[in-house]
Amino acid sequence: MKIISILQPDDWHLHLREGYMLDAVVQYSSKIFSRCIAMPNLTLPITSSKIAKDYKKEIQLKSSSKNFEAFIPCYLTDDIDLNEFSKGLKNSSFFGAKFYPIKATTNSSYGISDIEKLYPALEILEENNSPLLIHGEKISPDIDIFDREKYFIDDELQNILKRFNNLKIVLEHVSSEYGADFITESGPNIAATVTIHHLTLTKKDVFNGKINPHNYCMPVVKNEQDLVSLRKHVCSGNKKFFLGTDSAPHDVKDKESTHNIKAGIFSAPVAIEMYASVFEEEDKIHNLEKFSSINGADFYDLPHNSHTIKLKKDEWINPEFTSYNGVKIKNFMGGKKINWKVV
Repeated sequence: MKIISILQPDDWHLHLREGYMLDAVVQYSSKIFSRCIAMPNLTLPITSSKIAKDYKKEIQLKSSSKNFEAFIPCYLTDDIDLNEFSKGLKNSSFFGAKFYPIKATTNSSYGISDIEKLYPALEILEENNSPLLIHGEKISPDIDIFDREKYFIDDELQNILKRFNNLKIVLEHVSSEYGADFITESGPNIAATVTIHHLTLTKKDVFNGKINPHNYCMPVVKNEQDLVSLRKHVCSGNKKFFLGTDSAPHDVKDKESTHNIKAGIFSAPVAIEMYASVFEEEDKIHNLEKFSSINGADFYDLPHNSHTIKLKKDEWINPEFTSYNGVKIKNFMGGKKINWKVV
């Protein structure tokens, strides 16, 4: 196929940040995607209806498309105000809630320290038929960084599922064969987003003599076997998997720090094009629309988008950096040839 047409896609896991960083990156998502879930782990986490509404307005104001809609989940903390949380769900200020294990990733220092402290909020989510979005890693000094997803599933997610039978759950950025198999074998109330970097990179691209900071993310990319399995699940058309880029920009100076490398990959400028390449490589290009435009909307009980986009088989070079007002970000696949292009 030289040209394909798909329903306009959605990005169900996206970091847009704040301030000049938001100004620099929002255009890339808003010109391609119709809707997104914008992550609430800002410098001060989004825990109130007012902050969520203000952030949503700011995103819409700065977007390149007036029709781009951002959904904002509540950032769950150990001492979350349950009355405010419930009110925010009922008035649609919050689109469900995000669970970060404490110190698991960028701006997660306010996250959950003990899984049982989460249960009152999960009861409210279940009552409101609202989704729980999970950064699924168990953080402990005795757990290898490559095994965090497995331990989280076995030790914590299983307990949540047993206690909250009807809770709608999304395991964000599933990164392992173990995680993908678990999603497939679980009930209809659990699904997963998958990033483009977990479909294209392995740990050799990150840890190879020294760390490549621009391919460093959380959860870290894993073995070839995990990549192959993720591609199989995603490209099959399985309705439990849908697009979530986890595009996460950082200034170059923070990525290249010798003391504290920031986790995150900025993939928004080439996301849908790179997904198209993966589906083409797996001879499943006909399933791209399900993954990018249908499965997520169906899981969240939202209508499909009415507009379409076209992608053309056309080689172009992705710029190495995105720069704006003093902000400089390394683009995923920056300086490299891309095989598909939105037209």
